[in-house]
Amino acid sequence: MGNLGMPGGTAGGGMDEYQRMMADRAAKAKRNRMIFAVVGLAVVGGGGFMMMRSRKQAAAGQAMLEAGGRFSLKDKEEMGAFWSCIMSSEVDMDMIQGADQIQQRVESAYFTQQKTFSEHLTSECIPKIERGRSAMASLSSEMPPELKGPLDTYLAVLPKLQTGIESYAEKIKGRSAVKDVDATIQEVGGAFSTDPTVESTAFEKFLVCAIPDLDKTKDIQGVLEFLAATCKTDAVKFMTKVRADCGPIIQNLNKDGKPSPSKTFKANAKKLYEEDQRQLQAWEYCAKRSRKGKKVLDLEEFLTASGEYMEAVVNVRRTAREENARITGKPLEAPKKKPGEAAAPGG
Repeated sequence: MGNLGMPGGTAGGGMDEYQRMMADRAAKAKRNRMIFAVVGLAVVGGGGFMMMRSRKQAAAGQAMLEAGGRFSLKDKEEMGAFWSCIMSSEVDMDMIQGADQIQQRVESAYFTQQKTFSEHLTSECIPKIERGRSAMASLSSEMPPELKGPLDTYLAVLPKLQTGIESYAEKIKGRSAVKDVDATIQEVGGAFSTDPTVESTAFEKFLVCAIPDLDKTKDIQGVLEFLAATCKTDAVKFMTKVRADCGPIIQNLNKDGKPSPSKTFKANAKKLYEEDQRQLQAWEYCAKRSRKGKKVLDLEEFLTASGEYMEAVVNVRRTAREENARITGKPLEAPKKKPGEAAAPGG
């Protein structure tokens, strides 16, 4: 009975415990809300950071692609004018698959203007590559560091292209003279006989000059076999020497003049003359093989530089794509194949 009347008894103690428990729960809930808020802010902040980082990567990757695009566009505009000039027609170098096509296009252009092509290259095309070199060099200041190495390699090739086409322009000046000598061989050789005429005596001297150890050759068959073997092996070297050393003997003959037969004319004419003149076919074979081989040699320096140029262009573009893929973390896209280009093994 006495406990019911005492202040601060059992009922009051229970109420205090309940209030403390509720206060603890409220404090814990407040702490949890604060933790959730902090974590939420961290998540939002982290997401924002990742988004910002992703945007920067995308922008940097896009800048790399745009730099490669500017290079490609300028190359087509500036160097494209040079390529179209030397081929005498509009040309897209992305469609050219190799040096053989370049040789064919350049030689076809030569064929359409044989007498003036050298001057065309010198007066019209070389100034274009000079302007192209200057224009492409101006890109150096705006290229990303990752592309400067490939661009420098590209720029180093352009002087080689110019030197190569200058060399070719000089070499083709002598082509008409070469054809003149080859035609004279056929003309004077066609008049060769055992009679000591101006043409016959001159052609016999030409043969002595052109065919080594002619005095040891038994008959015309020996000459034919020598020409076949020699011109199959190195027609350019042989015919270049023949034209230079022996060609003057049969050129600009005074057919109305007095013949001057050599001491060996009678013997050589007897063993080398034949009615069907098979040796003229042999000389024509040598001449054609020589001129064809000379075309390759005339363009050799330029074609080598052309191959380096095409490789350098591809390398700048490829590096731009590779750097974009590295920066953005996206897979590298394969370049488009040229028409007629074979697929890669296993591709």
